[in-house]
Parts: sequence; C-alpha cells; structure tokens
Amino acid sequence: MMKQQHLSYSKQVTTRKLIPCLGFSLIELMVTVAIMSSLLTIGMPRYQDLIQRHYMKTEVDKWLLALNLARQTAITSGNIVTLCPSSNGISCGKKWTDGAILFIDNNRDHAKDTSELLLQVVGAVQHRQLLTWRAFQNRKYIQFQQNGFTWNQNGTFRICANQPTLKYNRALIVTRSGRIRLSKDHDNNGIHEDAAGKEVSC
Repeated sequence: MMKQQHLSYSKQVTTRKLIPCLGFSLIELMVTVAIMSSLLTIGMPRYQDLIQRHYMKTEVDKWLLALNLARQTAITSGNIVTLCPSSNGISCGKKWTDGAILFIDNNRDHAKDTSELLLQVVGAVQHRQLLTWRAFQNRKYIQFQQNGFTWNQNGTFRICANQPTLKYNRALIVTRSGRIRLSKDHDNNGIHEDAAGKEVSC
C-alpha cells in the first residue's frame, strides 16, 4: 500500500514537471522591440506633421473668424469696427502674437475707449507660432467701414509655424473691399503663396 502511494506521488511530481513554461524568449523580445522601433521611426514624422497642420488650422480659423466677425458687424450695425493687437484684452497694443481685441470704434480713432462696445477678445498665438500683419499704409490695426470695405488697408496676415520648413505657413489675405481669403499653394510645391505670389513667411 505504501509503495502504491509512493508511485502515485512520483507520477504527480513527474507530470507537473512536464508542464511547459509560458513566456517569451530573449530572441522573441529582441525581435518585438526591433519591429516596434521601426514602426515608431516610420510613424513619428507623420504624426508630428499632422500635429503641426492641426495647430496651424486652429490658429487660421481663429483669426479668420475674428476678421469675418469684424466685417459683418460693421455692415449689420452700421458702425466702424476696429481690430487691433492687444496683450491685455482691454486696450490696443503692438504685437499681434499677444492677441487682439475687436470693438465698435465710435470715434474712429482706432483706440478702445471705455464707452465703446467690446465685441471679442482674440487669444494670443499658441504653440510658438508667429503672426504678422502687413498692409498698405502700414497701420497697426485694421478697420472695417459700414459698407464692409477697409480704409484702403488691403494687406495680409501671415501665420507661421516657427519651423525650418515653410510648408505649414499660411496667410489670410484681406482685400480693399474687406473680403478675406486663405492663401493657396498655386505652384504645387507644398508651400502656400501670398497675394504677390511669394512663399508665405514671417
């Protein structure tokens, strides 16, 4: 009887030893790491490109909305509307990258008075992007008249990604009649051109 129990116990031990260990070998792990590294190397530039394009589209849409709001409000309200750079959201400043304010300019002096209606505060440029405004007469603001026209201020807002390449840069082109259009890549070289046909840069 003791011998049979001993044999039975020995079989159980033997059976347990035959169960294979589940897991990865060192070679399999090395192959997996190599494959994942290759995929990251291939996918990362594409991911970064998508992120930069998203940042640029967000910034362009923000300023396009502000410009359209300024023009439309001037037409519907019958008032002069001014858009000027502002770092505090209260008064006009100097740098467009700090943001801007949009207001009814009753006395047409392109300065926000306490009695004048503030329409919108445009936030500062994000993600180290750059923004410039160059126009005829070189004024630090843009005004829209009651008919939607500017005060002879046809010009261009240039939004740049602060990257070595120019392919992310965009421009919002404002005509004398107050209409706004987005720059395009007319020669299909991957870089947008401004109204003069030059590659967009800040």
